[in-house]
Amino acid sequence: MLTILNDPTKFSCLSEDPTIKREKLLNDLLKQLHNEHSITDQFHSIAGATGSYPGRLYGLPKIHKESVPLRPVLSSIGTFNYGLAKALSQILSTIIEKKNMIRDSFDFLKEVRTLSKDFSKHRMVSFDVSSLYTNVPINETIEIILNSLYVIQPIPPIMKRDDMKELLIFATKNSHFLFDGKVYDQIDGVSMGSPLAPLLAEIFLQEFERKNSSLLQELGIVYWKRYVDDTFVLLSSQFTTKHVCAELSKCHPSIQFTSEEEDPTTLTLPFLDVLVRRKPGADFQTCMYRKPTFSGLMTKWSSFVPKRYKYSAISTIIYRAIQICSSKNSLHKEFDFIRGLCAKNGYPARFVNSIIKRQLNLQKPTAPPTPLETTTDTVVLRVPYFGAESQIYGKRVTAAAAKLYPFKKIRVVYDVTDRIGRGSQLKDSIADEFKSGVVYGATCSTCNQAYIGQTYRHLKTRIHEHILDLKKFLPQTATVKPSTKSKQRKKKNQQETKTTIKYTGPITRSKTGKLPPVVVKLNYADLDHLLDQTELKEKKENIRIPKSSITKHYIATNHIITEENFKILHNEKRKYRLKIKESLLIITRAPQLNGTERSMPLYIYPDGIKNNEQM
Repeated sequence: MLTILNDPTKFSCLSEDPTIKREKLLNDLLKQLHNEHSITDQFHSIAGATGSYPGRLYGLPKIHKESVPLRPVLSSIGTFNYGLAKALSQILSTIIEKKNMIRDSFDFLKEVRTLSKDFSKHRMVSFDVSSLYTNVPINETIEIILNSLYVIQPIPPIMKRDDMKELLIFATKNSHFLFDGKVYDQIDGVSMGSPLAPLLAEIFLQEFERKNSSLLQELGIVYWKRYVDDTFVLLSSQFTTKHVCAELSKCHPSIQFTSEEEDPTTLTLPFLDVLVRRKPGADFQTCMYRKPTFSGLMTKWSSFVPKRYKYSAISTIIYRAIQICSSKNSLHKEFDFIRGLCAKNGYPARFVNSIIKRQLNLQKPTAPPTPLETTTDTVVLRVPYFGAESQIYGKRVTAAAAKLYPFKKIRVVYDVTDRIGRGSQLKDSIADEFKSGVVYGATCSTCNQAYIGQTYRHLKTRIHEHILDLKKFLPQTATVKPSTKSKQRKKKNQQETKTTIKYTGPITRSKTGKLPPVVVKLNYADLDHLLDQTELKEKKENIRIPKSSITKHYIATNHIITEENFKILHNEKRKYRLKIKESLLIITRAPQLNGTERSMPLYIYPDGIKNNEQM
């Protein structure tokens, strides 16, 4: 990873964390655009950032390649520009063309199976772009986007072109992250993990294909379909794969292509998880493909998960086999492989065969279901999985909801709390002061009285507000010494006080009819006498009212709570649940410094919900 980060053209190391600064700049820009009616309320709500933290970079090994290189992945959820990227992705998705794009394996199967027999005489080749995401030129891609939105499209966006460009820069170029305790900034390229990453890569490659469409034909390419950076190509026998790959790599300095040819003996080529076999003069045949690094691991029969999760694990691979295998012979071979795979993971043969039979029956054409006139809303309920108790609880909740709320459908999702991944840490941890969405506690080190609060912003910001309010009531121990300039100004005023006007003649009118100025000679004794006779009106003192419970505690007890006395009690990114957790902690721990019992009304029914007939 350090080898990747040491590339000065892609990354730079920062001396400090710019999260709070960039969050404020983005929110100020969004507020300005919202006031100008350039963006909608929905866009402003999605793109706004509160309590964000830097992304975290980690590497996933590419075990199917030699030397096992790492694929850099950026966890960008919760970053200051993550919401902006999601909001912009809705706009950029409108300029994506579907001409040469493949969505998934099933879409690829539809394309291959519709090819005529004449295409089977051409050689199959796959081209791959090396490290596409980190090599996408950001500045060039932004100009491609702006040109598509404001020139090619008949109806441009309401937002000005310069404002759109500034938002795109915020969402792409200002992406900083943590790795090994250091903060880095990505200068060029898009980060894998951002909502904009696949869109920017697709837009750039589509422009590449548009500019070089004539060259593709000149190089003997008769068929070109691409899934992100992997391209399935049918190449004329007159051209060599090596020559075509070299010519494609010359088209743009940022991207380089690698190639893989079909097996000359079996005439097969793997693409995605499909093995394509061609026979000149016949249709293309397909079957399942697994990489040599396939380990055969899956959810085991003895795993502590709901039984339906085990059912889904097998049902998915059986469904893929039915869709991908184009002949009965290859399908039966795949079923035998699945049976052996499930047996190694402890599944009963009867259980596996029942799923195969059910999936085959689902493939038979049936009459379409009659659409219901009424629509129901689906509500997802997460339940921690502890075995049969959790399943009984889920069934009771579903039954109660169906009876009381017939237009609501409860979808129970069982969440397994203990996972293998919890024993290892791939990402850098965020410092407590930069965490947001937390319930925090502050305990006085002198009397052990406590305060519980919650904040959706950075904990550092909330603690600073508490301490700032406390400092207003602390005694002022330091005295400010007068500066040199103030001494000189005082000396000058004393000299001006002693200075008198030289005119001492009689007070008579001049020719202009004006009286000469009156000369009054004063000394310090006269000034002191005048000051003694003057009644000064005292200014009203500003009555300061403490806002923080920490400050009220200091006023009452003279005990000071410092930053070291704060700690995080719970984490919760959803605002509603955050307030509920705070209220539950206040009720449970009964902190003495809280002015309210709860921040949200909690309704508890210890005896259950009574029926309407009994109420």
